[in-house]
Amino acid sequence: MAQVNTEIYRPSNRNQGYIGQIRASLSLNRGNRQNDIFSGSFRNSFVYKRHLLFGTASYVFGQTRLSDGTTDVFRRIGFLYGKYNYAIDNDSVSRWNLEAFGQNEVNEFIRLQNRNLGGVGLRFDVVEVPQKISLSIGSSIMYEFEQVKEDDRDLIYPSQTNFWRWNNYMSFTYTVNQKSRTFLSLVAYLQPAFYDINNETSFNLTENYRFLMNVNLRTAITKLLSFGMSLNYRHASFIQNFLVKDDLFLRSNLTINF
Repeated sequence: MAQVNTEIYRPSNRNQGYIGQIRASLSLNRGNRQNDIFSGSFRNSFVYKRHLLFGTASYVFGQTRLSDGTTDVFRRIGFLYGKYNYAIDNDSVSRWNLEAFGQNEVNEFIRLQNRNLGGVGLRFDVVEVPQKISLSIGSSIMYEFEQVKEDDRDLIYPSQTNFWRWNNYMSFTYTVNQKSRTFLSLVAYLQPAFYDINNETSFNLTENYRFLMNVNLRTAITKLLSFGMSLNYRHASFIQNFLVKDDLFLRSNLTINF
């Protein structure tokens, strides 16, 4: 399973205070389809002097109502994440930050029944030019527990794993053209496992690793029309053998404002 890209949730606004957002939706289908789908999300951030705290939570649940009155769940995706930064220098815009984070996830699409992780590390803002360009890197030690749904197609892959991982990321944003509101962002993670707690064995850093990359491009074509494109790529070297190690997702959209 691949790490969820969490740096995309980092707030760009570092003003002091609290910001939050809640979204919820419910979809009911009756007739040829008998489906109920609920989704909700929550995002928040808090900045006070040297402290930055931000988090996000989301949940999607879908079920089909069968003719005999029973229900069949066809979608369940849940995600909970929080990160704390402490500025080593005098204020919240310090270039050096201590980080602590935690995450819980369930995703039946990738047969993930439970995933818990937590870690501590350092973040360094290499370049920071407001409204123009930013480049940051981070490195941390992370504990990870995963439980996956067993499958007869692979009886060797363990249903539960406990790993220590070395978590590394790079976050880059660039304003290509302020007038046309053209923005480019890239976030990449590399997470090699170095110790298997269950089997008390060490890994070579190339034996069991994950790589995740997220690229976003947004631009205003005219005052009324804007275009966006995102690319997500995931690679996991150690997964159930009937799953593909590489996932690629490309999405584009047009927005009309009036």
